[in-house]
Amino acid sequence: MKQSALDIDVEFRNVVKTFGTITAVDKVNFQIPKGSFYSFLGPSGCGKTSSLRLIGGFEQPDSGEILIAGESVAYIPPYQRHVNMVFQHYALFPHMDVASNVGYGLRQQRPRISPDEISKQVKDALALVRLSGYEKRRSWELSGGQQQRVALARALVNKPTVLLLDEPLAALDRKLRKDMQVELKTLQREVGITFVFVTHDQEEALSMSDRIAVMRDGKIVQEGSPTDLYRQPLDRYVAGFIGQSNFISGEVVEAGDQVKIKTQRAVILQAPKSKVAKTLAVGDKAVVAIRPERINLRNQNEAGSDGFAGKVAQITFLGDQTEYHVETEQVGRLLVRMNSGYAGYASGDPVIVYWNQDAGLALLDD
Repeated sequence: MKQSALDIDVEFRNVVKTFGTITAVDKVNFQIPKGSFYSFLGPSGCGKTSSLRLIGGFEQPDSGEILIAGESVAYIPPYQRHVNMVFQHYALFPHMDVASNVGYGLRQQRPRISPDEISKQVKDALALVRLSGYEKRRSWELSGGQQQRVALARALVNKPTVLLLDEPLAALDRKLRKDMQVELKTLQREVGITFVFVTHDQEEALSMSDRIAVMRDGKIVQEGSPTDLYRQPLDRYVAGFIGQSNFISGEVVEAGDQVKIKTQRAVILQAPKSKVAKTLAVGDKAVVAIRPERINLRNQNEAGSDGFAGKVAQITFLGDQTEYHVETEQVGRLLVRMNSGYAGYASGDPVIVYWNQDAGLALLDD
């Protein structure tokens, strides 16, 4: 159901942006609901950062319309838009302390804000990002996570309609990055401001977003909630970018809601069609996509007539989970992910891999 313009903070209408002969954003349309956490996800060069810069006013569209809070912002410069941006490397002023960095935007406002009011707003912003008492620190005295919080406070203190975040977690180590994912999501809920996030990391997008736009070659390939994108991808590209999948390639020999695919090794597999994908036709190149956690293992001497014989080729221990790479003659190499408490196979063990018929999806092989 289409939302009222009052409920939309950002909207693109057939937006095109080119750089020379390169089309960075190609007739893109989307709406970002007020107060949501929205992410652009895709590889380098897909158009996600260009889309963010168009929202911020750092680039102007060649054609199409961009609206923020229902108003067209064509050719309005960044400092006149109700948006703020947090950059990947934070862009803090090294000659200023934390309080001066956070209050920089407030000091540029006209009419002028009194020093006492600036001090109060800076204090409130630092409390919001849990940095009370850090006012006199310099940027080089802060950890990476603390610098990011200062950049967030500096952006939030101006009370923007939309906060833009350009891969702000990329420079952090893995543990801190995961901690900041939780903090960012919590902060967004607390302030109620629309966050627009750019990342190439599907784990970040899945863990924080209300909606995700998966981009490719300047276009939005599929948009939806993390759950919808993970469970019902449009095609092989989306399934491969949202989480991990095993892809067994072949050709459609029977179409419908249940699709039969003859694989390259002449095995017939059956799987339901993705609910959002176009109808597959007999003769189409297609794949059966199966998530690693949907595949099961058993010893070859255990009872059961279904499945494919294979041998454990590689094991990766991940703590709570263990990944098995299993080489089979009939369906090739498969990745299987199991709870470590139930996993007990060794490299070289003969096994049977099997899955329920509805565990996979039949997708167009793009």
